[in-house]
Amino acid sequence: MEVTKDAEHIFHRYRWALGIVVCPYCGSIHVTQIGNEYKYKCNSCKNRFNDKTRTLLHGSKLSVQVWMLGLYEILSTNYISSIELATKLGINQKSAWLMLSKLRYALDESDIVLGNDSEDWISMDEAYLGGCLTNYHYSRKLRLLKERHFITDFSIEDAKKRGQRLYEKSDIYALNSSLKAPVFGMTDKGKAVLYATPNPIRKEYIREIYKGHVKGECLAVSDESRLYDGWTKEIGSPLVTNNHHNNHYIAHSETLHAQVSSNRIENRFSWLKRGFGSRITHCKYHQLYLNEWCFRFNTRDMSTEDRLGRAIEKMKGARVTLALIRESVPENKSFFSSCEAGFEIKRAKNSLAPDEIELIMSSGFAESIEDGHKKYYSKDYK
Repeated sequence: MEVTKDAEHIFHRYRWALGIVVCPYCGSIHVTQIGNEYKYKCNSCKNRFNDKTRTLLHGSKLSVQVWMLGLYEILSTNYISSIELATKLGINQKSAWLMLSKLRYALDESDIVLGNDSEDWISMDEAYLGGCLTNYHYSRKLRLLKERHFITDFSIEDAKKRGQRLYEKSDIYALNSSLKAPVFGMTDKGKAVLYATPNPIRKEYIREIYKGHVKGECLAVSDESRLYDGWTKEIGSPLVTNNHHNNHYIAHSETLHAQVSSNRIENRFSWLKRGFGSRITHCKYHQLYLNEWCFRFNTRDMSTEDRLGRAIEKMKGARVTLALIRESVPENKSFFSSCEAGFEIKRAKNSLAPDEIELIMSSGFAESIEDGHKKYYSKDYK
């Protein structure tokens, strides 16, 4: 009973941060409490409501205690699965999964502003999440290769007749990169933001993320990737490049008159991979996991109660449904649709039958086999 009262009291205190209960329907402060519970009636619009109304918990049959315990589990552990959470809270797995999805949706850190200190710099880089294809079973590799048109039934029969390998190592490496989910990250000395991006990553997407979180002219530090060429000068941010290919990880900045490095964001990615690793398997909900990690990282110096209070403040607003979560998550387009099926055409040149080649050519992926091959290996897709 004491745990229940404490959870409800903490939620009530941060739900009404000013200490005044306000009607969520009309905004009136003329409210009457009903009984000893956290239920109210508005004297202006005559609507009845409670602390969960117009929050993340709106319409949920689970009690405030269960929600607060679930929030505590998310903030106190690196990663918790829906099955483990369901066991701890005594609910079924579907309810636990929906609870995790809603809480991760609410912990969005898209309002974070980086680079407030004029003597600081922004480190940015990209990482790739997902399992390693070399650890997959042989039959699963073949199935994935056939789904992506690296090999076909015709090429398999032809390879068996000639006694050759059914696939090449280069196909495995290319397929492995296509199955991973890219993540773009930025950080200063105190806070970090991570975003799941379509595969392959585009300059335009990174530029919009940078402009949304960095205000004013701030020094940017990155590696030698082509993703950061050109657009930093257009928005007025000087760029310092660390040539990791030549083992140069520290560079001198004439703007700050100091040594700068992109190792900050590498450190954040190492935290992320140790926490989640290959557990993130569904590309559609990658951003929800990144929201959870960013919130934990940005509030690492806060006490547990302050963390809970900030999370509860993020829960305020309209009712959150699963349909709303799915609409808000950006669609991670497949690697092959983005690259216009360059790999299918590459494999078609060597192993497909003539009628299969004509079928691929007529699908509108590329004008010719050579064009498709060049499109993938051009600078735009590196």
